[in-house]
Amino acid sequence: MKASVAGRVRNTSLPRTRPLLPVFEAVINAFQAIEEAGPRTGHAIRIHADREQSLDESKNRPFERFSISDTGAGFTDANYESFNTVDSPYKVRYGGKGLGRFVWLKAFEQVRIDSHFRRASDSVLMRRRFDFLPSDDERPCVVQDSDQAAPLTTVQLVGFRQPYRQECPRTLDAIAHRLVGHFLPLFLNPRSPSLSLTDEDGEIDLQAYFREHFEALATRHAFKAGGHDFTLHGFRLHGAGTDHHELIYGAHYREVVTERLGRYLPNLSNRLTDPDRGPFTYLAFVQGKYLDEKVNAERTDFSIPRDPAPEPDPPVEKQAADADLFAGEVSLKTIREGALSAVTADLKPYLDEINSAKEKALTTYIAEDGPQYRVLLKYKDEFIDQVPPAASKAELEMTLHRQLYQRQVKLKEEGGRILAEASNVQNPQEFYERFDKFVTDENEIGKTALAQYVVHRRVILDLLEKALSLDPESGRYGLEKTIHSLVFPMRRTSDDVPFAQQNLWIIDERLTFHSFLSSDLPLSALPAMESESDNRPDILIFNHPLAFTEDAHPLNSIVVIEFKKPDRASYSEDPVSQAYRMIRDVHAGKLKDRAGRLVRAASQTIPAYCYVVCDLTPALETRVQDMGGRRTPDNLGYYGFNETLNAYYEIISYQKILADAKKRNRILFEKLNLQ
Repeated sequence: MKASVAGRVRNTSLPRTRPLLPVFEAVINAFQAIEEAGPRTGHAIRIHADREQSLDESKNRPFERFSISDTGAGFTDANYESFNTVDSPYKVRYGGKGLGRFVWLKAFEQVRIDSHFRRASDSVLMRRRFDFLPSDDERPCVVQDSDQAAPLTTVQLVGFRQPYRQECPRTLDAIAHRLVGHFLPLFLNPRSPSLSLTDEDGEIDLQAYFREHFEALATRHAFKAGGHDFTLHGFRLHGAGTDHHELIYGAHYREVVTERLGRYLPNLSNRLTDPDRGPFTYLAFVQGKYLDEKVNAERTDFSIPRDPAPEPDPPVEKQAADADLFAGEVSLKTIREGALSAVTADLKPYLDEINSAKEKALTTYIAEDGPQYRVLLKYKDEFIDQVPPAASKAELEMTLHRQLYQRQVKLKEEGGRILAEASNVQNPQEFYERFDKFVTDENEIGKTALAQYVVHRRVILDLLEKALSLDPESGRYGLEKTIHSLVFPMRRTSDDVPFAQQNLWIIDERLTFHSFLSSDLPLSALPAMESESDNRPDILIFNHPLAFTEDAHPLNSIVVIEFKKPDRASYSEDPVSQAYRMIRDVHAGKLKDRAGRLVRAASQTIPAYCYVVCDLTPALETRVQDMGGRRTPDNLGYYGFNETLNAYYEIISYQKILADAKKRNRILFEKLNLQ
C-alpha cells in the first residue's frame, strides 16, 4: 500500500494560532535523536531564525526560515526508513506519532535535511542529504562520506507560509518564551542538552532563560483524577511572556492544549504581584501517562470527552451505547478540576489577599446597595472565588443574583425530596432535623425575596418623584404617560405583564389583587367583554371577570383609573365625568366567559370605583366642588359618590399619591436602612 505525502499534508490539521508547532516538532526530534545517541557530554541543540529579506531593515520583520541542528544519532538507515514510512511506529517509545514531519509541510514550502551520522555496521561517519517536499514525486537522497568529526543533523524549515508567518512572534525573546513553555518538563531534566536560539542580531541561552524566567519559583504538585496520576508543575513568570495565566495540558513532554486560568478562576483574570519580585503570570503544566496515551496524531488535542453541553435525556439504548463508548474515560473537565485545586493551593497567599479585598467590597455593597442579599453573607466563602477582582457594582449584583437563584433552586429540589419522603419516614429524628433545616433556610430566602421587593418599591417611588419634578431645562413637568407606565405598562393587559412590573400599590394596595386589568386599550378590543365603544380607560380593572375564571361567577366590580398631566390647567371635560362615561360604556357592553359565551353581570348597577390622579388646580377644584365633592381630611384630594351609577370616586393629587405611598412603605424602608 502506498501513502500520498501530498494527501497527508492536505489532511493534516494545523491551527493558525499554532505557527511555531512545526519548529517544536523539529526540536523534539532533536531531543529524541540525542536520547537515541546515548548519554555523553557536549550534546547540544541550536535553533536559528532567519527574517524575510526586504529593503526594510527593521528588526521587526517576520521570520521566514528556521534551522534546527542537533548532535544526536541523525538520519541513520533505520531512521531514514522510518521517516519514509507513514504512521511509522519507530519512535513510539519516545511518544512519536509518525506525523510530525507533515506538520512541517503544512506551514513551510519545503524542508532541507543534512545529517552526519554513524553507520551501524562499522561506526563510520556518513552524510545523508535530501529535501522533503509536499509532493508524491521521488526525491533524490545523497549518501556519502562525511567530512565532519562528529554527528550533526540540521533540519531547515524554508518558506514560511501565510497565515502562519503573520501569526508567528517577531522577537527572539517571545519565541524563546514559547519554546521553553512548550518543553517545560524537558528543561526540568538536569541531563537536558544545551539549547540556544539565535537570529542575525543575537543569541539566547534557553537553559539560562528557563532558570531565570521559569525555574526560580517553580513548584510541583501530584494529584489524581478518575483514578489516574497526574503531575502539575507551577511556574511564576516575571517580566517576560504572556499577560494571561495559563493551564497547559502536555503529552510526551510537549504542550498540547492551553486554557486561560482566568476562565475558571476569576481571581486569575489579571497579573498577580509578588511583594519582592513584582508582577507575574502563572503557568501550570499538567502531564501524566493518561494524557500521553490520549493525545491525537497532530498533538493538537486529546481523544477524551471535554465539557459537552447539557442535552435532553437520550433513549435508554443510546445511554447504554455511550456508556460503553466512554467506559473508563476521564474527561478533560475532571482533570481540570484536579489541576485547579493544585493551582489554588499553590497560589493560596495571593488568592487569599484578593479574596479579602473582595469580601470587603461585597459586604459594603450589600450594606449600601443590596440589603436583599444579606442572607448570602454567611455563605460568602462558598462563592467568593467566583467574584471578579475589583468587581464593579454591576458585577457584584450579577454574582449575588446568580447565587441567590441557585440557592432557591436547591431549596426547591430539597423541598420536593422531603415531601416525597414524608409518607415513608424510616428515621423520624433524622427526617425532623432535615425538615427543620429546610424551614430555616427557606425562611431566610423568603426574607431575601421580601427585601428585593421592598428595594423595588423604593426605586419605583424615586422614579415617580423624579417624574413629578419640574425639569429645570424645559420648565415642564413629566407627561402622564410616564407616570402611567410606572404604575402599569401601557397598551397591555394583566395577562401580558409580570407581577413585578405591576405597581398599582402606588395608588391603593388593594388594587394589586385583581383578576383582570387592561391598560390604555379600547373597550372594543378587550377579550373579557363585547363592546362597540372605542373609549380607552387609562386603566380598567375587572374583579373576577368571567373570561378569566373556570366557573361562571359574574362580574361584581369595576375600577377605572385616569391619569392627567401634572400641572394641567384646563379640561374640556372634567375627569370625573370622563370616568363616569367609561363606566356607562362597560355597563352597555356584554361580558364573556372563558369559552367566549355572553353572560350576565352580577347586576345592572355593578359597583364601580373611580380614581382620578391629577394636580388640583383652582379651576378643577371649582368644578369638583360644584359636583358636591368632599375634601379629604388632608386637603390633598376629593371624594364622592354617584348613587345612579353606584360609583365611588376619588380625586387624588400627585402630591398625595407620592406622600401616601411613602408613608405606607416607610417602616419597610427603615427596616432595610433605605430611608
